[in-house]
Amino acid sequence: MTAQEIKDIIDLELRSEADIHHVFGLDMTKCLIEPIKQKYRCANNSNNLYELWTVLEETRDADGYRIYYDENTEMFGLAIQSNKDVLIDIGSYGTFLKALYSM
Repeated sequence: MTAQEIKDIIDLELRSEADIHHVFGLDMTKCLIEPIKQKYRCANNSNNLYELWTVLEETRDADGYRIYYDENTEMFGLAIQSNKDVLIDIGSYGTFLKALYSM
């Protein structure tokens, strides 16, 4: 899977939104990032480490939520950054918009 393929999935979902500057209170033109693979830990098992595609950062200061894409399950999910700069997977939600609306 490539970053462009993930962006295409997100773009297709965002077509249903009237204004991408105000989707669930967020400006998608500022929050969406170029998909990048990063290491995540499972919230329920800190020994479980895996790579997911980070696609959205709620805030640039790392205090907000992240949305990731898991190419193995073909699902989007939510994550947070711990106080130890570790990305913690807090759950899969299916589509990009479901993950976004679950923030």
